[in-house]
Amino acid sequence: MNNKNIFVSCGEVSGDIYAGDFIREILKLIPDLEIWGMMGINGEKSGGTVTWSYDELKLMGFIEIIPALPRIFKLKKDMTREILKKNPVAVILIDSPDFHLMLAKNLRRCGYSGKIISLVPPTVWAWRSGRVKNLIRDYDFCLPLFYFEHEYLISHGAKSYWTAHPLVHDLKNYKLTEKFTTRFKNDPVIALMPGSRAYDIKFHLEILLKTAEILREKNYRPVFSVARGLSDDLAQILREKVSKYKYDIWEHEGRELMSGALAVAGVSGTVAVEAMLLNKFMVVIYNMKKFTHWLLKKLVHVKKISIPNYLSVKPIYPELICGDAQPEKIVNELEKYLTDENFKNEIDSRLTSAKNLMGNSNAAEFWAECVKNL
Repeated sequence: MNNKNIFVSCGEVSGDIYAGDFIREILKLIPDLEIWGMMGINGEKSGGTVTWSYDELKLMGFIEIIPALPRIFKLKKDMTREILKKNPVAVILIDSPDFHLMLAKNLRRCGYSGKIISLVPPTVWAWRSGRVKNLIRDYDFCLPLFYFEHEYLISHGAKSYWTAHPLVHDLKNYKLTEKFTTRFKNDPVIALMPGSRAYDIKFHLEILLKTAEILREKNYRPVFSVARGLSDDLAQILREKVSKYKYDIWEHEGRELMSGALAVAGVSGTVAVEAMLLNKFMVVIYNMKKFTHWLLKKLVHVKKISIPNYLSVKPIYPELICGDAQPEKIVNELEKYLTDENFKNEIDSRLTSAKNLMGNSNAAEFWAECVKNL
């Protein structure tokens, strides 16, 4: 690797976690490497320089993104200019496909000849499969999270490498923390995960607050997670609303809360994969605007929204979407698992089978080796 700088870009909390993992491992291999780009606190703590905050891309939904388009186009232009100026040996684009596919295309059009790598590539296996052409044209290779993604990409002509999902290494032999056991002892905790975006909080917090009310009446102890990726303003709104009803708040890692809980209910996303790897049952919810839901049903090729269900022949987690995401239904699904021993055993067996498809090595080390060998 002759040119001693790499550009890394991510646009949300989970992407920043992967950025931090990658940066930490690549710096072990090449300590004097300069890493810069768009990232958050995890990327920065691992040794990256935050040229742009990943808050720039904290957007969700078709309608919600329209007012932000002028700012996003300017961001693409500014990034392209800086990348061409510094000419990094590699550009690592993590998730956030709508922006990153556009950025990669622009970089190639403007003459960037270095390596472009898609870490957490677009979910072309689920929808908008035509984007595979972008991956083949503009990217040197992909580093997907799941083996079924890797197989799909290879079979459609894209270059791809895979060894495991990064959370496998992170959560291997994960143990319940003392801070949790000291605080909650043997209480029947239910972890409530409202999400890490403004969109998540807007469309799910009230539902989870009402869910918590029912759970408390049934003598469970609902505990709300305040995701570390939330902006200060959003985190404060969440605290105030939850505290108003005197529910418990957990401000440490969400995985710590889930590991000590009897079960989990929350917004679909990476948290469902974490719950699976922690052997926890989860009720997956997702609300959205009616038009967005209608459009997705027309475009998406799969009926399951959570990865654990996609990995399993039979469903593992109940998925309550839009009108089905009602507090009573959430609690009924939780109690079915918690009170029906036969059902619990069947779900636990499916969890084990799905986990076995996640790999068993250190994904971040593998990513770093792939980039080092450029």
